[in-house]
Amino acid sequence: MSRYDPVARVWHGSVQPPLFNPQISIGQIMFNMLERTPERVTQIDGDTGQELTCEEFRLRAIRIVQNLQVHYDLKKGEMVVVVCRNSENVFPLVLALVAIGAQFVLMPIYFVLDEVKHSVKKYQPKVVFCDEANYGDLVNACKNDVTEEPMIFVLESERPDVLKFETLLEQTGKEYTFRAPYLGDARSTVAVILSNSGTTSMPKGVRLSHAQVVTWSNAYLQVNRGIMFHFSPLSWGTGFGNLYSCIVNGTPRLFTRSAFNEDKFFDLLAKYSIRTVLLQPSYSKSVLCHPRCANADFFSIQAWVVFGSLPSDSLRDKIESILPNGRTMNVYGLSECGMILHDATGRRPGASGQIAQQVQARIVDGTGKPLDVGEHGELQVKKSEPFLGYFDEPEAMKNLITDDGWLRTGDCGYFDEMHYFHMSERKKDLLSYRNQLVIPGSVECVIETIEGVKYACVVGVPEEDWEASDLLTAVVVRDRGSRLTEEQIMTTINEQLPDYKHLRGGVIFRDELPLGGTGKVLRDKVKSFVYQIKGIKNLFDL
Repeated sequence: MSRYDPVARVWHGSVQPPLFNPQISIGQIMFNMLERTPERVTQIDGDTGQELTCEEFRLRAIRIVQNLQVHYDLKKGEMVVVVCRNSENVFPLVLALVAIGAQFVLMPIYFVLDEVKHSVKKYQPKVVFCDEANYGDLVNACKNDVTEEPMIFVLESERPDVLKFETLLEQTGKEYTFRAPYLGDARSTVAVILSNSGTTSMPKGVRLSHAQVVTWSNAYLQVNRGIMFHFSPLSWGTGFGNLYSCIVNGTPRLFTRSAFNEDKFFDLLAKYSIRTVLLQPSYSKSVLCHPRCANADFFSIQAWVVFGSLPSDSLRDKIESILPNGRTMNVYGLSECGMILHDATGRRPGASGQIAQQVQARIVDGTGKPLDVGEHGELQVKKSEPFLGYFDEPEAMKNLITDDGWLRTGDCGYFDEMHYFHMSERKKDLLSYRNQLVIPGSVECVIETIEGVKYACVVGVPEEDWEASDLLTAVVVRDRGSRLTEEQIMTTINEQLPDYKHLRGGVIFRDELPLGGTGKVLRDKVKSFVYQIKGIKNLFDL
């Protein structure tokens, strides 16, 4: 259980020694766990039905290691970029790169060309792994921006003119000799580099140490041997983290090459007994609003984990109403430090959860002064294994970490008397109407309870003749067939919320909201659209 130190004004998650030695590499751990249960299925390809046992998975990873080392001279510390969708062999590839000790970057496939060029120029990779769909962009970027042209392997390609990844799966005859090596100090050795979303600037490389990832073992609250499914690619913290945790916990992992779509979700749910599903709030809403939801069988789902952004209580209530044997769980974390909050021990209205194991947290005001129970400010955290920092971006680290070692999350809220954190909003997304602070989510939650509303996003437009005051404007996506009007929404808001939260900027209806690669609503793009509609200048067009 979490506890609060009223003198230091710090909340502490439970302290538990790591299940595994944080001085060894995660490659040593994963290979060891795979070897213990060779016949158990560890991976299911939801597109082809192909299953891999632990032994098959382990052998593929070993062959990739040995072929990369012998034929391509890949060594510990050398740079590798992986830009691949989920597929049958990309997961053994990641385990192989971990074991070699390569500095490998997991990069999203949805990066635009400028982001790809920026990334390969920064990392200067020796080897690149990609898909056929993005092969051209990688060749283009590497040819112009990488000093020594890298080897580019393409997964699942039929093209005759590319270096096929599958050649790395050829037998070596020495598989039995392989042992995952000790790579040195696990607290300073990079296990993986995750590319963040880059929504406000060019993407950064989030360097995670082996010791950091090892401590994630304790963040997963139970060994769940039922099937786990999510759409997350490996480049997300949930994608890489769940590859590691599923192998460690003996949990079969179901994947698809598809980006999120409702039909794929329902097809897989009908075919497999999925016990744990992880979906962002926007994707969860889409599932609930889909016509197939009414006839789908959710009997097998015991845990519906909502992550990525704060879900409303009404959304969680709707999810739980269709789960005869399950409940929702909210998880909040950052790529830089993993899980921070969860409510696995029980929901509390309006709360994100309690502090996770090995985490300390505090709330601070604008001057950095720690605040008490019930006082609103920015959430800052510390973990038992500190963040190594961004790749080649020391200035970004100065903005992220305080002088006394606390990581600034950029999220605002408060802790209640039961040690639950109530998140309001990202610091940069807070609005103000005539000196009254407005949390957009508090208005969006009310709008989304109105029948006929699918999604809502509230942004502010400047009020004339009143400095630094926002007129709240709602951009709303209606359910199919809904004829909901602006007046109906305004009436509900005026009846249920105080005057300073009224929609003085009006309501704008759209067919969809712009979502980032991680499924989050891109508020800056929504705001740009609103500015464009209202004829306000000095913002980029949508």
